[in-house]
Amino acid sequence: MTSINMRGSSWRRRLAGVSTAALAVTAGFAAPAVAQQTEQAQPGSVTLDEIIITAQRREQGLQEVPIAVTAFSQEMLERTAATGLQDVAGKAPGVTMTQFNVGEPQIFVRGVGTTSDSAASDPSIGVSIDEVSIGRAGASALAFMDVQRVEILRGPQGTLYGRNASGGALNVYTNRPDFAPFGQLTARYGSFNEMGLEGVFNGEIAEDTAGRIAFRFSTNDGYAENVLTGADLHGGTSFGLRGQVLREAGNWSFLAGFDGSMEEMDGQARIPVTVATTPAPFVAVINNLRAGLDIRETLNPDATYQNRTNWGITGRAEWQGDNFGFVSLTSYRDNDYDWRDNLGGLTYPAFPLRVDNRAEEQADQFSQEFRFVSAADSNINWVAGVYLFRENVVRTERFIVETALPIAPPIFGGDTTFFQDATNTSYAVFGQAAIPFASIWELTLGARWTHDEREVHQVAIDNDLGLNGPPGIPLGPTGSPYDVSASTTFEEPTWRVALSVEPLPDVRFYASYDRGYKAGAYISAAQTGAQAVQPLSSELLDNYEIGAKTTVFDGRLRFNAAAFRLDYTDLQVNELAGLNLVASNAQAEVEGFEIETALAVTSAITIGGSYTSLDAQFTSDAISAGGTLPYEGNILPRSPESQYTLYADGEWRVGQGTLATRIDYQWTDDYFFDPSNNPEVLIPSYGLLSAFASWETDNGFKVSVYGKNLTDEEYRNHVIKNVGVGFSVFGPPRSFGIALSRTF
Repeated sequence: MTSINMRGSSWRRRLAGVSTAALAVTAGFAAPAVAQQTEQAQPGSVTLDEIIITAQRREQGLQEVPIAVTAFSQEMLERTAATGLQDVAGKAPGVTMTQFNVGEPQIFVRGVGTTSDSAASDPSIGVSIDEVSIGRAGASALAFMDVQRVEILRGPQGTLYGRNASGGALNVYTNRPDFAPFGQLTARYGSFNEMGLEGVFNGEIAEDTAGRIAFRFSTNDGYAENVLTGADLHGGTSFGLRGQVLREAGNWSFLAGFDGSMEEMDGQARIPVTVATTPAPFVAVINNLRAGLDIRETLNPDATYQNRTNWGITGRAEWQGDNFGFVSLTSYRDNDYDWRDNLGGLTYPAFPLRVDNRAEEQADQFSQEFRFVSAADSNINWVAGVYLFRENVVRTERFIVETALPIAPPIFGGDTTFFQDATNTSYAVFGQAAIPFASIWELTLGARWTHDEREVHQVAIDNDLGLNGPPGIPLGPTGSPYDVSASTTFEEPTWRVALSVEPLPDVRFYASYDRGYKAGAYISAAQTGAQAVQPLSSELLDNYEIGAKTTVFDGRLRFNAAAFRLDYTDLQVNELAGLNLVASNAQAEVEGFEIETALAVTSAITIGGSYTSLDAQFTSDAISAGGTLPYEGNILPRSPESQYTLYADGEWRVGQGTLATRIDYQWTDDYFFDPSNNPEVLIPSYGLLSAFASWETDNGFKVSVYGKNLTDEEYRNHVIKNVGVGFSVFGPPRSFGIALSRTF
């Protein structure tokens, strides 16, 4: 049986997917969440609110933008008990998010993403906070704190967002200071002894100056356990703080902000998962060692942990004239993390392999953007600007490996450290314009030219000093220590062309062609000095898309759909083969479609959902300095063939207050975790059910209750494969929480 056939009949799945989509449309099950910044309907009216977003660097209605985009409002974030990007990513069409550790979240959109941890590489999905692009993945796992909305853009965003958004962009917007006084305190308690306190204080400082402070504290015992030591896992303590000051001065406004967070988290529970192709002796050993244990109990001989500190300062100056406006956005950010993980979760030598993996990284970045924008009432809406980004990253990763037969002779074990010191610099100029013509048509033209520079110093150290034979895995036995430096440049134009037409009011169709680009990269943990100085080629992505955005039945039903084709040239691919990290370039194609709708059933009830279908495959083998990998015909990693979401949301007056409820369900088809398509990295399909209810009095007191994974689904968040075993991290079990808040 081939690895592709393991997913079942493609035709049967396609038919089932189309049937699900048809049911969603017929029932009005909808997905685009209502963003907080909306034009509210009249009380009691049966209509949907207009959603206002800034995906194209200016305020627009969601239905006006010829881009596949989903927005999550502050209200929805609360009603889904979302604490970070991981809680909303799966609710957007075509998006998956998993996490190796606190420093390495992995986001994929329409099959596009990366698992690279190299200091000399870029993410494939851009993440920004208040329009500041986050360079390192470890700094992008943002905890939500006083967040106004989240926008998820699908497809290349090369014109306005640049080189690190070849597959899409996740944009987080926080609440700005306001001159009206406002305060809120929230205390929460939940499963696993979770306790938290959050607060927001906002108000006028002077006649033309307002300030806002938000904080968040959370601690929990974790949902897993190390049965060898009795230590809790997947828990810990975190604290975050954000402060902003806004000054209005005529046509000018100035916003200065600071944010910071600290996390001291427990390690993870790695659980070995066997499949039909796992060698029988390993199955027997694993079953014997883990007899009586469940999927959230691990046999970890090491004291594991995950720590991170993250802070930044931002200055934004805006000027608005009669004919155009000007924005200057300056930012500095600093992110440090360190972690330790046992990659097997089994005792040694009872199981003949132990991998103690440790890493630490220090990164800082500076960015400056100058942007000119057209006036809000301009006939042609345009934006143009220049961008500078510079990043310094120092990364150290250490592998302590012990081996025994039948996996490998003890001599193959060892103690190896990989060191990277990288500087990544990027310059860009960009512009985009939306040109209306012939009453109902609009043409969007955009272009960006990007120049990237990379400098890297890479070192591989055999900490055993050669005393135990060849260098240990993952450097050896075919590799050898090295100390090398390299530098290179990349540059590429990217563009966007979109044509839209509105033949009827609130009925818009569009067709677009976008070019995305991700700069070439130097790989981490190379086996030889020659591999360490040979960069991967730049990644190019062409996206062809047609779509519809419609609001019908007097504003009660919103129906959005998009069909797309992505052609990849030199896709950067990473695979952990044994204990060696192999990085390479390959060609790939992705085809699919997405449906999003929303239906106002009554003035109080909205139902919703979405459906995504993906066909994502490699069209070539992967070529690198380390050799050729047989990927042609394989399915791209993190690319479920089908995904869908359903929700129902209600709000009623009850007594002297307002009752709000929400129920969410998200289902993900099975998918492969890495490009090998090996059986042990096949993630079975799963569905997650959550619910929320709150009652808020007219004087600002609110009590909320919520539950996540209510069906107690067993699903995997991460997999590392070795010797036919999928060493996995499972997601949280069923959990509940209660929150008490007071607004004043």
